Amino acid sequence: MKSSSSLIWLGKEKEKEIIKLCEEHMNKLIATIIGLKKTVYAFCESDATKMKSAFKEVADRESEADEIKRKVIEKLSKGIFHPINREEIIRLILTADDIATNAEAATRRLRLIPLGKINKDLKAGLKTMSDSLVDIVESVSNALRMLTQNPSDAIKLANEAEMIEESIDDFRMNQLVPKLIAWINRSKTVGFCVMLKETIDRMENIADRCEDVADVIRSIVISYA
Repeated sequence: MKSSSSLIWLGKEKEKEIIKLCEEHMNKLIATIIGLKKTVYAFCESDATKMKSAFKEVADRESEADEIKRKVIEKLSKGIFHPINREEIIRLILTADDIATNAEAATRRLRLIPLGKINKDLKAGLKTMSDSLVDIVESVSNALRMLTQNPSDAIKLANEAEMIEESIDDFRMNQLVPKLIAWINRSKTVGFCVMLKETIDRMENIADRCEDVADVIRSIVISYA
């Protein structure tokens, strides 16, 4: 893999400014996922006050990420960029933005489930999954940061994110879903069962979108290597 000087278009001032905004956007996404983790932990510990605060944190960071996304799109619409470059950046920012969207959706659904409703096995599973989501979004963020500094490291970090996604998927299917099914079979509240399943699905979507962002980063590096 060649050095970052190979990525010629990323060395131009306009593109550097855009990538910087993308990095700021990713920082908001990390904060959003950390807020999701706090929400999950507060829910599992039946702490309504902390849960309310964490939920607001998620909503606020998601809103801030949206604002940065709009700035990126606005700059792309006004500046002179090669069509391929513009398409790559749009793919990057829109795919990444889905991370925050799914995080907020997960917390909204979790808030609809009464505290203390689920058992300790499910609580442990939700905590583990939320921990892993922080790991994967941080890995993707590091890959993005390395895009203009060291493309080889960007590839390695993108590969790391892919491996984390696979471990999250394995954990969900092999450990969390069986616990969820067992709880659903014992529960007589269909609505809460649906909300919990959708919460877990949204959390899985976060991991999937992180992998998609990693794919975009790899595509950019390979295209300009």
